[in-house]
Amino acid sequence: MSTVSEIASNKEIVTITSDTGKSAYDVAVLMKNKKVGSVIVMDKESRPLGIITERDMVKRVCLKDLATSRIKAEEIMSSPLITIMSYDSIDSASTVMTKNKIKRLVILEADNRITGMLSVSDITKYLAKILLDNYNRYKSLRFAIDLA
Repeated sequence: MSTVSEIASNKEIVTITSDTGKSAYDVAVLMKNKKVGSVIVMDKESRPLGIITERDMVKRVCLKDLATSRIKAEEIMSSPLITIMSYDSIDSASTVMTKNKIKRLVILEADNRITGMLSVSDITKYLAKILLDNYNRYKSLRFAIDLA
């Protein structure tokens, strides 16, 4: 079975550093400009602290009718950050995502360095490819069924 690092998209991982005074508005602009659905919040030593997703923005800012320029990024981030190791299986990743009701997992190397992000979309694309490959393989064997 494949590992999470083999199927994760190679999109840029966008990060901000905590305690820089970034507001929810700043994060929203960054997400829009970088065309991403999440931003990782790092501490001063470049260790991941949490994540801000589009869902966090909706639930913790928009639905509470808060002024985006007044709310700090650290106040809306989901923490602790739920991660998975690059060598872990896709099955393990799916289990972690389901258990924690999340759509993204940050991928770490053994030294705790972020190497990627795995999303539900990545897993869906991988499974769709397996289904298509199997369909094509068995379709080519149809003649054997017709002979029986």
